[in-house]
Amino acid sequence: MSVILSKVLEAQGLLAENKVDAAAALLAPLALRHPKEPNIVGLYSIVLFRQRKYPQSLHYARQAVALVPGDVHYVTNLALLLMANQKAKEARTWYLRALELNPNHVEALLSLANEALTENNPREAAAYCRRVLDQRWDPQICPTYMAALAGLGEIEEAIAFGNQAIERFPSDSLLLSNRCSNYNYAWNATPAMAAAAHRAFGEALERERPDATFVHKGSDDDERPLRIGLVSSDLRSHSVSYFIEPFLRHHDRERFEVYAYSTTRHEDATSKRLRDLVKGWRACGDLVDIEVCRLIEADAIDILIDLNGLTQNNSATVFVYKPAPVQVTYCGYPNTTGLRAVDWRVVDAVTDPPPDSPEAVAARAAGQPDFDERCTERLWRLDPCFLCYSPPRDAPEPKRDPAHPGPVFGSFNANKKIVGPLLERWAELLRRVPGSRFVLKTFEFKDEFPRERVRRAFERGGVDPSRVEIMGPAASVAEHLAVYGRVDVAMDTMPYNGTTTTCEALWMGVPVVTVAGATHAARVSASLLRTAGAPELVARDVDAMLDMAATLATSPERLAHYRTALRPLLAASPLCDAKRFAASFGEALRGMWKARPKG
Repeated sequence: MSVILSKVLEAQGLLAENKVDAAAALLAPLALRHPKEPNIVGLYSIVLFRQRKYPQSLHYARQAVALVPGDVHYVTNLALLLMANQKAKEARTWYLRALELNPNHVEALLSLANEALTENNPREAAAYCRRVLDQRWDPQICPTYMAALAGLGEIEEAIAFGNQAIERFPSDSLLLSNRCSNYNYAWNATPAMAAAAHRAFGEALERERPDATFVHKGSDDDERPLRIGLVSSDLRSHSVSYFIEPFLRHHDRERFEVYAYSTTRHEDATSKRLRDLVKGWRACGDLVDIEVCRLIEADAIDILIDLNGLTQNNSATVFVYKPAPVQVTYCGYPNTTGLRAVDWRVVDAVTDPPPDSPEAVAARAAGQPDFDERCTERLWRLDPCFLCYSPPRDAPEPKRDPAHPGPVFGSFNANKKIVGPLLERWAELLRRVPGSRFVLKTFEFKDEFPRERVRRAFERGGVDPSRVEIMGPAASVAEHLAVYGRVDVAMDTMPYNGTTTTCEALWMGVPVVTVAGATHAARVSASLLRTAGAPELVARDVDAMLDMAATLATSPERLAHYRTALRPLLAASPLCDAKRFAASFGEALRGMWKARPKG
């Protein structure tokens, strides 16, 4: 055996034992002495990546590929390191090169599928996933395929596939998490089904939890200033940031010290704005979960707030470690986390009626858990609404565009919220209102496949596709909001309501009709409308909602009234009172702190 091969094998052994620094110390001088030895420079690039020395790792990965351009291992390693250096476009080129060398290369197919999802192209993601699944059931590709199906609006298919995958990989927490998320969109999913799925996820994640203990360094004084930590991958241009900003901007700085743990690697101008509103900002995009927990422990955080829930790129594993004595989930996800380590979930009495409410009594009578029983957390009801809306600064004035005569219905919600049974009811609405049209607009509609899905659904419902306009993303928020000028009535999505979209429609003077459904996700718009001062837009059921929409769309005087009245009504409501909300949210946090187990 040559000396070089012996050293390479030794370094591989050190890497397998997670002795990364020792492997680096062994390989560094070899890489300098043997720059044309691909086994050395290729392995050294991986070691540098494990040390998070991304530019250096990329240098040696390029060197390896230059030495052996036809080696698919070196090519995929280069693509991986390009992604780590945030060079996604170039990485895609090399992943495609890997597929030229090996059309069935699983790592390349998985990476391309995940990148397609990131770029909001679920059709392409699904195609790459199917190429792997045609070979074998792979536990890494299955969650991506579930997410791709959901992104295409095929929620029932995503759940059915997920159940098949879970039969094969019953302890895979990512599969279990994706199934939970999909239940929020499913037309026929019961609260009991969703609750059981979330608990199964939580139990699986708890079983995976490595041994680690974190010690809280703060005192037990109930009245002292509290250290609040926010953990999220969405502290950027994202709706979650817009809803948490009122608390960050207006919280009582003598009573609360706020720290943010941003887990995205793609911070932006919104991140910079939020950074200026907190005492400490921790950029955690390159950290693993236990390292984030150590930062939280070092900052002596008293209350840790999750803003992701089980959405993509979440930090559920951070919360499983319990790095803070009180843990809370808020805003980013419309259901329980399923984690016993999370103590509280912030909701309101409309989204999650209390146990003695008619809605909760009816749920139990139907054999379903009530709103509290569905959750592993305790519910803190922050009334009148658990949200505070920050209107866009550059929104145009509300006005009806005469170039697009009505009646026009619209929905600007995400494609996966627009499920098949809902499209059937919207088609019925267009049949009931002669001459009416429907405008759908969301970023996913830049791709033809979801557009065609919607067209076919209306056509099956007896509606000429020419009556349906499907629009993709606009160049700016102002241009996006201006499209509301051609809409008379906004139709809410079910069973997963709009949130930001509901607020934006109201801000643009467009009434949103909704139903107060059986779950939190199906009741958010009811909470927003009642808080905004428009409870008359909440129907008792879907049939009543269609009646309301049809009547409203053909009532020019009422529409004109809403167009001028809704923005000032919303602006004057508690939903836009940022200072009131910040004080109320702060009192809730203080109450949670006082209610913690002591001793």
